Amino acid sequence: MIVQGKDSIAAVVVEPIVQGASGMRIYEPRFLSALRELTRDNDVLLITDEVFAGYGRTGTMWASDHASITPDIMCVGKAFATMIPMAATLVTDHVFDAFRGGKDRTLYYGHTFCGNPIGAALAREVLAIYRDEAIVEQVQVKAPRIRAAFDRMAKLPGVESVRSIGMIGAADLRSSGKESSYLGEAGWRVYAEAKKRGAYLRPLGDTVYVCPPLNITESDLDALLGILEESVAASL
Repeated sequence: MIVQGKDSIAAVVVEPIVQGASGMRIYEPRFLSALRELTRDNDVLLITDEVFAGYGRTGTMWASDHASITPDIMCVGKAFATMIPMAATLVTDHVFDAFRGGKDRTLYYGHTFCGNPIGAALAREVLAIYRDEAIVEQVQVKAPRIRAAFDRMAKLPGVESVRSIGMIGAADLRSSGKESSYLGEAGWRVYAEAKKRGAYLRPLGDTVYVCPPLNITESDLDALLGILEESVAASL
């Protein structure tokens, strides 16, 4: 499609490595590498949405790092400024240079939310915390706990498949003998069981998942994972 439509396609937008809201679908870095090569060869911009997957969530600062690629445009938010209304769009020099010169080349971006001194100060402080508390390194230590918990859940009857990367773990459940789906009810049964046990788990239909704060303590992480395992077992 990119090759045939390269003269009419401006850009390809992708969530790198993890498709979040669609069911925490994790894919191999080689697919992202191939997409980067394909877009570059056909002069199509590659835009990565790192709002969810970025800032260490997958075990590297950027999910794109798993594929060792640099997108033309990167969108960041959420952890960028600890969830306050603040985001940023990062671009390569190649993209930025297109707007240099006279007024006819100006990027007329929106002004309504332009300029957020509090958000900018907080975003800088977040980066300092990531550096001083080695947040990404913490992910690499805690990730095996999540992987182990979901590996255990894979053995439960009614669990179709499990997957994890960094501080993300997900399991697809069968709903009334049917294959898991985004509109299924199995995840909501887990939600109800977990709520009884003191944890709020937001399912994606028949998919249950965790993506806890990166700086969660190991004891709290173990407690959360224990509640999830108990709730899955009780609901199936």
